[in-house]
Order: sequence, then structure tokens, then C-alpha cells
Amino acid sequence: MTTKFKSIFRYKVLIATNLITMIFLMVILVKENYPKKLLRKIQYNNSEVTAKKESVTEEELSAMNNTFQLKFKDYVEGKGNRSFKVLIIGNSLANHAIAKNIGWTHESGMAATNINKDYAHLLLDKLSKKLPNKKITMRVANFSHLERNPNLELYGKIDDFVNFKPNIVIFQLGENVKDDNLLLFQKKYIELINSFKKENKNITICTTSFFPSLHKNNLVQIVSSETNSFIVDLSHLTLIDKENYAKYERNYQGDQTKWKASGIGLHPGDKGMKSIADELFITINAIISQQKVK
Repeated sequence: MTTKFKSIFRYKVLIATNLITMIFLMVILVKENYPKKLLRKIQYNNSEVTAKKESVTEEELSAMNNTFQLKFKDYVEGKGNRSFKVLIIGNSLANHAIAKNIGWTHESGMAATNINKDYAHLLLDKLSKKLPNKKITMRVANFSHLERNPNLELYGKIDDFVNFKPNIVIFQLGENVKDDNLLLFQKKYIELINSFKKENKNITICTTSFFPSLHKNNLVQIVSSETNSFIVDLSHLTLIDKENYAKYERNYQGDQTKWKASGIGLHPGDKGMKSIADELFITINAIISQQKVK
């Protein structure tokens, strides 16, 4: 074998070895789902950057946060003799009072065009059709104050909710939590959920943040695992369709020119609210069916 032939042979073996190694690595990456994981991480990072670019000013936040909120609102559907109770502990997405100083002129989950189109009422309608022989009572509360101040003492302040004895509790929280408060909020969140599990055998559901955040998703996973709660993911909605934000919704039926705070537009509009209700009902429908609730 000549020296020239040996060099060519070694070169071809080297290329073949590198090619086999690359194929082997690609197979492992695909098998472990790394491309999708990487894409998901990029999407979350890009979305968080977008959210920061469209963030609300402190002045606008102050105006939105200082709006007076009733402790809770009850809504009833159906005329059955047996009751089925659902409690939603959320934030402005669940219910926001009229706040004319920021151009929010009706009460509903922000930014639905009317109360019947927010996710709570859409879900109530779905449940009443699913359980026609039940009297469905839904209690909706805005707990955004707890998101912004996780140091709040819960003792004696949630009796109206625990004593309501709901069959299902939906915790839609996290959107207003600051990054430097995540660990503190995580601890308080677990305490809040466990308060409902001491005496009642209810089902608890946690949603991920409507505003995509990898850190907050991780928090919700930990909280759900610690409290044996179901998870309903909302964080993907705006990643797959920006129209789930009210400001980007085509054919939005409300008057956006009245808005004096840009933060309103970053809430779900009618389309986003329907998406949230649909995601929640998938899980609730499965729970009801498995438990054979009638």
C-alpha cells in the first residue's frame, strides 16, 4: 500500500467516523426531544423579552392596582336540587372592577368586552351544560394583592372561601408576581392551596401564567407537585397566537380607544378568554367524567 493510498484511506475513514458520530448524536438529540425543548426555551425567552418591551409603567400599574375590588362575587347557573361549587382565586384576568381613571368602563375579567365573555362565565356556561341536573355556583375572587405582597397573613382572611366548600378550586395566579418575590410567593402559594385541603376533599387546579415565563412555569410545577394539584397551561396561548392578547385581537368588539393604560391590551380579549376557558374545561371535564359526577 503506497503512502498516497494510505493517506487517502485514513482521510476517508476519518470522514466516515465523523459522519457516523454526527448521525449518532442527532439520533440521541431527536430521541431526547432536544430540538423541541430548545425551541420552547427560545420561544419563552423571546416572549419574555417582548413582554418587557410592552411592559406597563409604574404609574399605570398603580392606577390599575388601586382599584377597589369586592372580596368576591357569586354567580349561579342551573336550577338543580344538588349543588356543584367552583371557586376561582385569580387576579384581573378573573375579575376587574370598573376603573374609569384607566379607561376600564365595565366589570369583567380584563379584557373581555363584557362579563359573559370572560373566562369565568364561559366556564360557568360550559359546566351548566355538562351538569344540567346541578345548580352550579361559581365564586370569583381577585387575589392580586397576594401576588404583589406575598408577606400577607392568610389566617382569618380566607374563611369565606374555605367555608364555601367548593368541589373544585381554580388558582389562576402568578401574572403579577415580581421575579425577586418568586420564592416567597411559592411558599405562600403552597400555604394557600393547603388551606383548602385540611377539611375539604376538593380538586385543586393551578394555571401557569398567561404571560409566558419559564421561571413562573417552574414555580407552578413545584407548587402543583407539593399540593397534589392539576396544572392547566396558559403560557403557550400567546406563543402560538398573539391574538390571545386583546391588543392584537382582530375584530375585537370593545372600544380600545377608551383605554388609558397600555396594560389593558396585554390581557386576554374575548378570543383569549375563550382559549383560557377551553383549556380549563378540558381538565375539569375529564375530572367530572372520571368521578362520574351527574
